[in-house]
This record gives sequence, structure tokens and C-alpha cells, in this order.
Amino acid sequence: MSIEFGFSHHPKWEASESGEAFLAPLMAAGGTALEFTLYPPDEDYAALLALAERCACAGRHCSLHAPYKDPWNSAGFAGPRRAELQALFTPALEFAERISELGGFDAPLVIHGAHGESSLEQLSEDTHEFLGWVLERTRRIRPMLENLPPKPGYLRVGETPEQVADLVNAISHPRLGACWDFGHSVLQGQGMPSEAFVRAVRHVHVHDINPEGEDHFPLVFGRVPWRDDLAALKAAGFGGLVILEINGYRASKLSGLNGLLADSFAAMTEAIA
Repeated sequence: MSIEFGFSHHPKWEASESGEAFLAPLMAAGGTALEFTLYPPDEDYAALLALAERCACAGRHCSLHAPYKDPWNSAGFAGPRRAELQALFTPALEFAERISELGGFDAPLVIHGAHGESSLEQLSEDTHEFLGWVLERTRRIRPMLENLPPKPGYLRVGETPEQVADLVNAISHPRLGACWDFGHSVLQGQGMPSEAFVRAVRHVHVHDINPEGEDHFPLVFGRVPWRDDLAALKAAGFGGLVILEINGYRASKLSGLNGLLADSFAAMTEAIA
């Protein structure tokens, strides 16, 4: 099974030059795919949708991240919020299906588990019901339930890899998998996750963490053991997209950013060869 490397993309990355000029050194360093976070309140949302469509039409393998900030939170889906949440998420699901059709590639769609103040049992049921609906509502996209970092004051489904693996395995659908965010594991103080989780992984987010504990940087600080994590996935037969998930506002503080991104791609492709 093949492993592809990609980059979290946004119109602001291309503000100073054309899309291909910006992407060329990243693709030359081993990148083949792009990921887009769907968040309707973003002032650049219309431009992001158009950019994702252009990339899919150009033959790029594209993945998507479902909205995850409130009110895009599946808490209550098994109860009174079901109709509300279906209406909220349907445009994102329809767009993800469109990208799959345009690109001829069954696009991964990263999804966060429910969060809130109810019990973890209830939030797990909400997440289970929500994922079931997503699978029923779509034909091609591949939902990926992500492991999450700590967030004080909330209970969240996905703060341990076991929670993710249990839900994915309980639903047991051929299009459903786990998204392993390497940086989130570090922020949770977790080591190598269980074999059950690693086997369930079909999509990956990789990024580094600066000395202040901020995440989603290029691989320059050495705080995330991404080489060990990739090796474990390769040994388990992983085949899918590994996305360098970068926070543009944080990463823009670094000098020579485009070169750092290209170096990160090159290091990952060399490590997995």
C-alpha cells in the first residue's frame, strides 16, 4: 500500500504568488496531496472552496477537514440536536463528495468526536450516531475520526487512541478509519498507541511543537517523534495520506518558511523510503 505526503492548504498561502509557484517546491520535495479545512465563518471560505475545486480538477489528491468549532459539534446528535446538526453538516458533506467526484479520488474527511459537559458515554453515543449518519449520507468520502489534544473544561471523544479505535471498530465500515495526529499524542503525553489503533489508521496529521507548547509547525523543533510513528504505520501496512498540518499564523513567524516546509516533506519521504 502506498503512502502519499500532503500539505494543509489555504488561499492565504498563495497571497503573494500563484498557486503553482507556491506549491512547486513542496511538490518537488515529495508532496502529492492537499488538505482543506472547511469552516464557513472563515472570511476566505468562498476562496478556499474554489481553491479546493481547482486543485482537485488539476489532479491533486485532496483531503478535507470537517468543521469542528461550535456549533459544528456532534454533541446531542443522538438526541435533540440531530436535525440541527444534519442541516449544519450537510453542505460540508456535499462539498466533500463533490471534491471526490472532481478529482476521481475518494477524499478523506477528518472528523472530531463530540465534546461537551455531558458524560463520555453520551458523547460517544452522539459520535457513533453521527458517524453512522455521515456514512449513510455519502457515497465516496472516507470519514476519519481523529485523536485529539487536551482541552481543559471539556470532555471530548478522541482524547485517547483507544476511544477512537473502539468507535471505528464498533462501526466497522469499509470507508471509516482513524486519523492519527502525531502532535496531539505528544500534547496528551502519550507514547506509541495501541496496535488496535495503529491498524485502524487510514489518515495522518504530522506537525511539530515549539518550546512554548504551540503546535502545527513545520518539523523543525524535534519535539514530535514522527519518524518512529511513521515507521510503526509502515510496519502495520498503512496506505494513505500523511498531511503536514500547519497553522499559517503561527508558522509565519519562522523565517524561510517555504524552505522549511519543503525540507519537512523531503525528510518524511526519505524516512519512509
